[in-house]
Amino acid sequence: MNINLELYKTFYYVAKNENISRASNELSISQPAISKAIKNLEEQLNTKLFIRKRDGMELTEAGEVFYKKIKDAMELISSAENDLEVITSMESGILNIGASKTILHEFLMPYIKSFHKKYPKINIRIFTDKTSDLINKSKMGIIDVIFTNMPYGLPTNFDSIKILTLHDCLACNNAFEHLKGKKLSKTNLSELPLLVLTKGTTTRIRLDDYCAENNIEIHPEMEFGSNTLIKEFTEAGFGIGLLTEEHIKKELENGELFKLDLELPLKGKYLGMVWNKENKSLLAKNFIKYINEKNKV
Repeated sequence: MNINLELYKTFYYVAKNENISRASNELSISQPAISKAIKNLEEQLNTKLFIRKRDGMELTEAGEVFYKKIKDAMELISSAENDLEVITSMESGILNIGASKTILHEFLMPYIKSFHKKYPKINIRIFTDKTSDLINKSKMGIIDVIFTNMPYGLPTNFDSIKILTLHDCLACNNAFEHLKGKKLSKTNLSELPLLVLTKGTTTRIRLDDYCAENNIEIHPEMEFGSNTLIKEFTEAGFGIGLLTEEHIKKELENGELFKLDLELPLKGKYLGMVWNKENKSLLAKNFIKYINEKNKV
């Protein structure tokens, strides 16, 4: 049976109000149009739904049974419309963001601040796991949007947008002043007290691949779970950190750190915004659009 939803809606309002005139006011539809709709519905259902009385409309026994089901359906539709309005108006909701601590501090924080200022009622949750863990949580629907270094082997149902081009470099403080201005070859990597990320992280994978391709064996001085820690230990003089140049721009400019002159042609990388295309959250889609537009300004 293929009956127009508007007929059900008209029936619902007439039954709820027990009066065509009041239903007409709520629906902003003329009384003759409502009467015609009810008649049309009864004919299609081949069932009398109302008893017409001088002071209103009374449901028949069949109409009472029908109304209970239609009432539930119409209230569910109304609830869905309200939820949709709340989400699309960005008045409330929960946004789950995944990013490393370094990306959060060096790039994402200003965007989150401006987004929160514009939409103060949105509850923001931050996850700072490894990219692989963030991807898994996104698959499970726990995380809406991920910010990570790219390229990365994303699942086929994921999408991404390039946000910012990034460059790797080796940097150190003046404890290694004897290396300043010295031209180093890639084979010198094995001799340097490197501060790098732990194995399995995106940047470490790229470094290990480069070393394997060039038959270089490295012996890291220290390994860390975040670039933020590498930066702190590099500034403290513990070793030579493999860092993202854009994240230490201030330290390079004021002389706290300097870059080594070493050929390090690691594959190009960029900061990407990543999400699961199966995520139906309108709030997440609006946030992705917001970041993309802000990034173009």
